[in-house]
Amino acid sequence: MQTLLVEAFGPLAVVFVIFIVVTGFRRMLHQYRNRLTPEQHQAARDTFRNRLVHPKPSEVEQGIGGLLAQRLIDLYKDHPTVLAEQLEIRHPDAGPKDSAEWIEAFLPLDLESQKYTLDLPKQGWGPGFCFATDGDGNFYWMPVSDHRQSDAPVFYACQDPYGNEEVAPSLDEFLSWPRTVHSPDAQQTET
Repeated sequence: MQTLLVEAFGPLAVVFVIFIVVTGFRRMLHQYRNRLTPEQHQAARDTFRNRLVHPKPSEVEQGIGGLLAQRLIDLYKDHPTVLAEQLEIRHPDAGPKDSAEWIEAFLPLDLESQKYTLDLPKQGWGPGFCFATDGDGNFYWMPVSDHRQSDAPVFYACQDPYGNEEVAPSLDEFLSWPRTVHSPDAQQTET
């Protein structure tokens, strides 16, 4: 019986292993051929940073179908903040062992940036704008509404484990918490 299984499924196992090896090799070859030169990498970074300081709130509002909170629009006028990367934001009442909020980068205020975030309405959380990422596929976002609000709550949408939690009752409060910048471009500072 065992030899029957080996004779029947042995060739399939060999084909499967060969398929995995060839697929892996093709992926490595593709990545090697399509890697960016340092100049191309810097140009892409400069383009992204340019989008951060040139927000398009009306384009976003039209695309999302709601109005952004005024505080979110004003955030993009604060260039040092939106250009900051690798921020650790800690609630003032948090203990030393409590986790902090991590922002790997802010996202540009345009529709292009939302193509790579979560589809919030599809998740059942309603329309909103993802304004920052933790770098692991999770996002900080704010809901939009039918009328312009001065501020709105900040939520953290996580994919693993799946969930959505309110981080702060307003963006103003969230941004007022103590921050530490860990970016290699900037000296480690606390504000």
